Amino acid sequence: MRALLSTILDALLPKNVDAKRASAITETDLQKSFHPRLAREAWIISFFPYSNPTVRALIRGVKFYGITAPLPAVGSIVGEYLLEHISEKRSFAGWNTPLLVPIPSSKKRMRERGYNQAERFAFALLPTLMESVEFAPEVLMREERESQTRISRKEREHNVAGAFSVSDATKVFGRHVILIDDVVESAGTMNDARRALLSAGAADVFGVAIAH
Repeated sequence: MRALLSTILDALLPKNVDAKRASAITETDLQKSFHPRLAREAWIISFFPYSNPTVRALIRGVKFYGITAPLPAVGSIVGEYLLEHISEKRSFAGWNTPLLVPIPSSKKRMRERGYNQAERFAFALLPTLMESVEFAPEVLMREERESQTRISRKEREHNVAGAFSVSDATKVFGRHVILIDDVVESAGTMNDARRALLSAGAADVFGVAIAH
């Protein structure tokens, strides 16, 4: 139901309107809609409801138009939450310095847009998390597949299965990983990325999505 609502909203609202809204978003605006919760899987947490107009403008503005103005605010709010979570993981789960790994775009998508929105969200966290994580955007690779936004939820898990691989297993072996994406719906993308990381020897993978 949530995926259907997202599709309808995306179709009805012109992207350029969201770009303008995204450029004007403040940290105060985002604080009002900040609502951390588990998303689909117990190992994934998300922070903002995509159905909220401000959040929708944020995601679409960053993803489709390359808007960067609201990213520092996102990084501050989400980063402070993750800082506390990492501290707890160190104390109770034996975490060392985790890798911060954004979900990669396919080569085709990178050619079309020139950037990866998940990497931009991850990079926005670094001013807050710099001394607590190791930024590793090169760890994951992604095969060309049909866009997850263009197929039904039922097809998404099958479509993305096996799409991810690790570029160098020695970089993740024995490491704890924070995996980050812009939006989580079916969790198919995050699940397959996690599969690749664990198969390469990662000790643990914790998923972070900006919106749900």
